[in-house]
Amino acid sequence: MSLLGKAQNFTEGEVELIAQLREQLSQVIEDAGKLTSVAISSTIWGVPLLPSAVDNNEEGERDVRVDVILHKFLKARSGDIALARQMLTNALKWRAEFNIEGILEEEFPEDVFGKVGFIHGNDGQGRPVTYNFYGNLDNKQVFGDLDRFLRWRVQLHERGMRMLDFVNVADMIQVHDYDGVSVFGYDKFARAASKATVQLMSDNYPESLATKIFANVPGWGETVFNVICRWLSEDTKRKFVVVSKASAPRVLAERIGEANLPEKFRPSNVVEEEKSDVVASTAEPESSTTEPPLPQTAHVDQNESVPRPTSRGSHQSNSGSSVNDSQDADMLPPPPVPPPVVTAAPELEPQPEALVSETAGMRLDDTATADAQEFEDKRGAQV
Repeated sequence: MSLLGKAQNFTEGEVELIAQLREQLSQVIEDAGKLTSVAISSTIWGVPLLPSAVDNNEEGERDVRVDVILHKFLKARSGDIALARQMLTNALKWRAEFNIEGILEEEFPEDVFGKVGFIHGNDGQGRPVTYNFYGNLDNKQVFGDLDRFLRWRVQLHERGMRMLDFVNVADMIQVHDYDGVSVFGYDKFARAASKATVQLMSDNYPESLATKIFANVPGWGETVFNVICRWLSEDTKRKFVVVSKASAPRVLAERIGEANLPEKFRPSNVVEEEKSDVVASTAEPESSTTEPPLPQTAHVDQNESVPRPTSRGSHQSNSGSSVNDSQDADMLPPPPVPPPVVTAAPELEPQPEALVSETAGMRLDDTATADAQEFEDKRGAQV
């Protein structure tokens, strides 16, 4: 697979770093094997990493998907090859111990997780969209068994990653629905799940989100996140879109496409919409009609609402690894509070490397995220 796509639009410096890390892949896999007694897979997100498994084929083609994956790890570690290599090594170890290859076949009780999250359709750029719901949940039932919840959450995200082709589509869209969330709903079960999921996703799924939309944000959320905003980097703010309940159906339709939305979010199903607009957003809306969906390598049933793990596995985070991707803050059950409310930035001029910039900027600042998590822990302890 040598044909270049939108996701391979790297700078000269990035190309050099990717090439250097690629030369070390065999050693990376060997190092990961020394860290665990479980057999290490040289495949990640459905893409074989070793040249012997992909590049040395009859046509002599180079699998450009590997470059995109390595770029994610490099970006998450600010271009530091040694740190990126260690992160990838730890991620391969974790995947083996967590039994990722078998997790897609595991099952969860639908009566518990059917209302917590699912993957539904793509946006106008062909990116899969994950929906997570935080209102009206029985926190003890959903988060009380932390190991079970983490396996479910990992399966949901892993399935989304398997939908990416890593040629034209290299990241996902995530929608957090705060409809029905109570200011007092962030109890000890939610806090523990949130903290564990953020760390786990940041360690093992770098740069996997393009945009995170916080929908149906309650009024009190603005006050809370104006405080948290001080710890967030510009890269983080740039990918956040925060909208009120009145505006959520319209904004989601503009950014994802009404036909691609679950019934709940479709404007045609809203009887009356108030004039209130986006609460806060620095992410530019993308057309859902001007560009047809891009090819995918895997598909999720549009009507399916829950992933399915049941077997238990380690969810220990990689030591020494810091939170960096909004996954990140994205993949876990974030506290039932929307992200920071920020002043909308002026529209940016379109750039030739727009898609590359999107992929490159999709991560949380390490220090900022850690500080924000600490703030949430202290706030939660007072509730």
